[in-house]
Amino acid sequence: MKIDVNKTEDGTDMERAWAREANPIIQETIRVAIQRLTRSGRAGVTKKHILKVLFLARENLPDNNHIKHHLAYYWYREGPYSEVVYANLDQMIDSGLVKVHKTDKSETYKIVSELTMRPVASGADLDAARREIGLVASDNPSVHDAVRHTYEMAPFKWYITYNLEFKPQFEVYCKNVLTSREGVHTDHDILERLDDSVLDYPTIPEFMEHRMVFMDFAKMANAFLRRNSPHTSKNIVEWLPVLCADIWDAFAYGVRVHHHDPQYDSHLGKWREMYDKVLDKLEYKINKCMEQFGDVSVNELDLDPEIEDMILHPGNHVFIPLSLDVVKDR
Repeated sequence: MKIDVNKTEDGTDMERAWAREANPIIQETIRVAIQRLTRSGRAGVTKKHILKVLFLARENLPDNNHIKHHLAYYWYREGPYSEVVYANLDQMIDSGLVKVHKTDKSETYKIVSELTMRPVASGADLDAARREIGLVASDNPSVHDAVRHTYEMAPFKWYITYNLEFKPQFEVYCKNVLTSREGVHTDHDILERLDDSVLDYPTIPEFMEHRMVFMDFAKMANAFLRRNSPHTSKNIVEWLPVLCADIWDAFAYGVRVHHHDPQYDSHLGKWREMYDKVLDKLEYKINKCMEQFGDVSVNELDLDPEIEDMILHPGNHVFIPLSLDVVKDR
C-alpha cells in the first residue's frame, strides 16, 4: 500500500519537511538496493526487503559517512522502519523510476531501466555506501535473511525470542486447537519459547507497566499450554493469539519512543501519548480475558522454579537484569 508522505505510519501529520522532500541520495541508495537484489533475475523485491537491506548497510558504515545520516530509522513492529525511505520510494514510483507489480499475495518493486534518475554527486561516502549495499544484498538474498539479521541488531533480544520465535508458533498452535479439537497436545517447544520470552523480557523501568501485563498473559499462556488444551473454552483459544499480537504491538510502540534517530524527535509527544493509550487498552483486554480464564495454576511439576517465580511474581524481578548468559545455560 502506498503511504501518504505527509503522514506517519500511525496516520499522524509529519512535522519535519525533510521527511516529505525528495532526497536524491536516499533515492540512489534505493536504486542500488533494488538493482543488486534483482541482479539474479528476480522479478522484483518487497518494500520490507529494501528497507532491511538499507538498514543493515547503514549500520556497517562508519559514523563519519554522511550517507548514514540521511537514512533515518526507528525501531517498531517489524524491526527498523524508515518513513523517509518509504516516502522516497513512493516518489520514485510516482516519477516512473520504479515499477510496482501487485498480486493477491504480494507487492514487489523493480527499477525501470530505460529511465534515468537525476544525477547524484559522487564521492567517497556515496561510493562506500553503494559498495556496502551491494555486499549486504549479496548476503541477504531473501527477506527472511534480512529480517533475521536486522533483529540481531535490535535494542532488545525480545524481538527474536518473542516476535520471531514464540508469537508465530503460539498463533499457529491456537489455530490448530480451534480447527482440530481432538488429539492436540501441549507443544513443549512452544513452552520453551514462552520460557525464553519470560527470561528475555527487558527489565528497564520504562517498560515496567508493559512487563506486568505481559506476565499476566504469560500466566494464561503457560496454563493453557500445560493443560489439556482441547478442553479450554473456544473464546479463550480465540482471545489468546489476539492478545499475543496486541502485546507485541504495544511493546513496539514503547520501543519506538526510546529507540529512534534524532530526526524523529518531533514525534516524541505523539508517540508517548499513543503508547499510553495502547497500553491502557491492552491492560483492559488482558484483565477481561483473565476473568474468563480463571485459575492459572498448573499441576505439572516440570516448570522451572525460577521461571515460575518470574511469571507469578514479576514485581520481584523488575530491576534484576535478566540474560540467558546468567539465568539459562544454552
